[in-house]
Amino acid sequence: MLITTAGVVIRERQIGENDKFVDILTEKNGVIEVSVKGVKKLNSTNSAATQLYTYSNFCVKKRGDRYYLNSSEQIKNFYGIRMDIDKLSLACYFSEVIAYAVPDEESSGEILRLLLNTLYFLSNSTRDLPFLKSIFELRFVCELGMMPNVTACIECGKFESEKMFFDLTGGCFYCENCFSDAESDNIVSLTPAVISAVRHIVLADFNRLYNFKISPLSQNKLSHVAEQYLLTHVGKSFRTLDFYKSITQE
Repeated sequence: MLITTAGVVIRERQIGENDKFVDILTEKNGVIEVSVKGVKKLNSTNSAATQLYTYSNFCVKKRGDRYYLNSSEQIKNFYGIRMDIDKLSLACYFSEVIAYAVPDEESSGEILRLLLNTLYFLSNSTRDLPFLKSIFELRFVCELGMMPNVTACIECGKFESEKMFFDLTGGCFYCENCFSDAESDNIVSLTPAVISAVRHIVLADFNRLYNFKISPLSQNKLSHVAEQYLLTHVGKSFRTLDFYKSITQE
């Protein structure tokens, strides 16, 4: 059976001298592992389209549970990411999260769109890395179906107070009046600026998702909230995240 799909190569593994496996985040089939034969040969027609962090059209043949590349055509190459160790380490973290959390054989169009937009800004250095990391983490969990309730206090419905509290496990806000210390094991306090950023990331349309500003101090808190929310709901730690933080001091 032949399948034609667009997707981004998120991981690659060399096999022997000429072959490799690539993991591709596709629009309709989740993440698929594809065998690419003879890709290292000088006359290979699939070399460009199967490079890491390349967006391409792929024609693959499925035999049993395995996929084999038939042909490919490059659409966009985010080559700049691979030239910067900080950018590459962040992209590798995104890849590991996607490979672990995206369900097999399920539609992943919105997650693919999120990755493509994030890779674009990452490649072109038009947004800071912590900013892009926070957007990806929070929105990714939302696209998996675990969107937090960030509209108002879960108890009284108050929209905003000088300080609100975000329950990382329950995915909801508490205002100052409704918050109890007894509930504080996995709860973080947020200022209005961070609350606004969280709401924007969770609720904004894709064409406005990256269009907001935040101070460095508020970004530090946003980074903590987004990262912990993803780790809490995905239920796994990631070595690529540890490496990214070790080289960027984030």
